[in-house]
Amino acid sequence: MTYLNPAGLSPFHPEVQQEVTQTLAAFGQLLYSDAGIQYYREKLQHCRQIIAAWLRIPHEQQIAFMPNATTACSLSLSRIQWKKGDVLLTTTHENATILHEIEHLKAYGVRIISLDPDAPIGFFPALEAILQKSTIRAIIISHVSHLDGRIFPLAPLHRLAQSHHALLIVDGAQAAGHISIAFEQGPPHAYFFPGHKWCAGPMGTGVLIMGDHHRNSRNRSAIGKDQQESQPYWADFELGTQNIGLIAGLAKACDMKHQEDNSQFRDDIREEWKTCLRQHPGIRILEWEGAHAPGILSFVCLDSQTERFMRMTASTHSLAWKTFTHPSFPSFLSIRISWTASTPKAELGAALALLSTA
Repeated sequence: MTYLNPAGLSPFHPEVQQEVTQTLAAFGQLLYSDAGIQYYREKLQHCRQIIAAWLRIPHEQQIAFMPNATTACSLSLSRIQWKKGDVLLTTTHENATILHEIEHLKAYGVRIISLDPDAPIGFFPALEAILQKSTIRAIIISHVSHLDGRIFPLAPLHRLAQSHHALLIVDGAQAAGHISIAFEQGPPHAYFFPGHKWCAGPMGTGVLIMGDHHRNSRNRSAIGKDQQESQPYWADFELGTQNIGLIAGLAKACDMKHQEDNSQFRDDIREEWKTCLRQHPGIRILEWEGAHAPGILSFVCLDSQTERFMRMTASTHSLAWKTFTHPSFPSFLSIRISWTASTPKAELGAALALLSTA
């Protein structure tokens, strides 16, 4: 099989599996004895420190461990004190599971505005126009689109949200481990990502990074100021006992990403694919005029003949990629190809040679 879908699930390194196994074995000798509880707490704290160092987060206590990104999104939204008439702003490029969580807010009287991001030159003015016209309670947006890899610039979005007193919640599922991220100036209200995509960590893991606004959440407003001061950020979000082995594996995967040379992720591969696919009249590359993540390329099949060829090629030659419906082309098949710095170049070349015959 030629695997072209790490944007959906990345295979994780043997060292990650080894870290999971060793951590569970060590904890299994102690369990919930006094020594075991100390080991558990120290291991989780160490994992927070590893991820904080990688993403340059000011305080490791701003990191909460999650079973996945959807849970992180759901918890982030649930901690906001929504009122009837509040408005949430999002885009048509959000993951279906995130959109599902957003839909739940309608039961509280929250109005949802969904913006179609065309080009950066039009997207930001449209975004600002909405913010000026309506009082927006929160903005939820992907850092990198799962549909076609376009990058929504985080820093300008954060400044824009702050200037309009809106909470910014960012889905980093396609960004963390894929593009450079740093939070030296502090994260937005919430930023979350799963461990099993570009981080190449275990399934069943994720990270929620919290800004300072969560201190005004519903849960925290019920406790005294002194208790708020002493309680770590993550305490409101890590619900119940954590899987310490999987978290240790996630931290190991993130540390390996920290040590990687980002220059290995060459953008010329994406350009080669674009050049080849553009020669076919039945294919249109899905992109915008702004920045794109280097490991994602999506295209739409504009006729039934091209669609049949793509489906047959994938089946016959065991090409694993993502098929989906793009909101701008709802009647056509779209395909997302993704790869990492470690994806064998020979596999990428062979797949490209197959598609060039379309």
